Amino acid sequence: MENYEAEQWRAVDIRIHTEKTYGNPFQDVDVFGIFEGPQGEKKKLLAFWDGDGCWVVRFAPTAVGAWSYTIESTDSENLDFTGSGTVVCTEYSGSLDMYRHGFLKVSADKTYLEHADGTPFFWLGDTHWTFVTEEKFDSSNCPKYDSQFRACVDKRVAQKFTVYQCNFRDGNTDGFFGRNLDMMHQREDGTFLPDLQIFQENVDKKMKYLADAGLYVAVGYAWGFDMERHSVERYKAMAKYTMARYGAYPVCWTLAGELPGYMGDLEENTRLWGEVAKECDKWNAYDNLQSVHLACRRPFPKIYEKEPWLDFVMSQAGHGDYSMEQTMYEQFREMYQGHPIIESEGMYEMATSGELSSRSITPAMMRRLAYLIMQSGGCGYTYGALGVWEWQEEAGVGGIGWGDLAWYDGLELPGAGQLTILRDLYEEVNWSTLKPLPEEKAETKSFFMHVENRSKIFFTGNADMSTVVGYMSESSMREFVLRGLTAEKYEVFFMDPETGERTYIEGGIQPVQGEWNYKPDLSFGTKKDKVVVLRKM
Repeated sequence: MENYEAEQWRAVDIRIHTEKTYGNPFQDVDVFGIFEGPQGEKKKLLAFWDGDGCWVVRFAPTAVGAWSYTIESTDSENLDFTGSGTVVCTEYSGSLDMYRHGFLKVSADKTYLEHADGTPFFWLGDTHWTFVTEEKFDSSNCPKYDSQFRACVDKRVAQKFTVYQCNFRDGNTDGFFGRNLDMMHQREDGTFLPDLQIFQENVDKKMKYLADAGLYVAVGYAWGFDMERHSVERYKAMAKYTMARYGAYPVCWTLAGELPGYMGDLEENTRLWGEVAKECDKWNAYDNLQSVHLACRRPFPKIYEKEPWLDFVMSQAGHGDYSMEQTMYEQFREMYQGHPIIESEGMYEMATSGELSSRSITPAMMRRLAYLIMQSGGCGYTYGALGVWEWQEEAGVGGIGWGDLAWYDGLELPGAGQLTILRDLYEEVNWSTLKPLPEEKAETKSFFMHVENRSKIFFTGNADMSTVVGYMSESSMREFVLRGLTAEKYEVFFMDPETGERTYIEGGIQPVQGEWNYKPDLSFGTKKDKVVVLRKM
């Protein structure tokens, strides 16, 4: 066996060749790389079959130093699957946070995600459900770009997005949610074999490009209802193979889309996909985080909440299908105690909303939901742009009818840049220390006796109330009072979340017995969403 070099957290491929042939090389034999690190760390990685008698162990060293490895397999008579070698790991020399700080895990207090070294990870995602089935890696119909796929990735990286949300869409079906591919062929004997052409010529290039860009790939195997068309064994095979092929990249597995679904035997559908999740967990050598993309309902679906493999939860607030109030996230936290929460799908920009008015979703509508999840104790928001989330080659060509916009125009919509402002602000105020403030500490005032949930101002603060953040939507522009303020004096600014422009209260404010009462200017033309920030001086 050969010796290799790799930077910390960056994948290296160890290729193993055999002259022996197998009836089904994917399912007749399992090949493993057994690694031991400089401090005694151990990893057992499943190799993936890559055609022509080749198996590949994809390994990303998690610690600097020399890693020894041996190769073994379930076919003890095949001596091609034996041997040993070394991978020498050096410190990562680049600037990408994913490799400077390491892969992701759940924080100790189970309220957010963090890197291996404890650095908080801000989830800011962009949605690409058709990244395998439609998106073009080597071509573009827009003269500005050589590659449609790379153009989208590069744009979002420049805008400080951290997550690429997608779906393999395996299953060889066409339906309401568009085309799937037959990535796992079912043979006459009932076994499955991956379509290497799709993986090698399509998926591999995209997954590596995303990894090299430092993006965290949140990927599902199919839509939840695809289980009704195919067997659970198909998706267990898919989970095993993709875990081996891509598990050494910065990736989390989101199981399937729209679970538990909207019709049919939802309980059985949930049970079968749960088996797939356990199969994923079985081969999860890097402890890649696992979750599930939930259906859009009120209350949010409650599934898998007690499963040990479920690391964090992904709500789907929808696109105006239901009301969006802080109480929905409060209920969600109660349903999934001990799990960080992320908004995985809501208010895709310029898509047609589910509201009675059927209007296009504006940046203001999207912003309200993005700030709502963060102010409600969440740890991230996943964006979607019309023309991009469900790829449209040109206006009216492609997509599933939620609006007409070419992908290259959708890529330039203003909402994504406003989310850059959102991320910058929250990282500036050390967002992972902020928790939702109760009514007794942050009260929205009104001329009337009662303030509806939709009209409340959402406040968060850290443990000693030295930092407080509030978000006021257009409908919640009201007087408020903050209590329990501990500092003698606070710097206070109001930020326009559309532009990032800040307006400071000159000289700051001095709470009176720990209280500060604020009355906004409600004159005509001033009613626009704002963020207010208080910081101890």
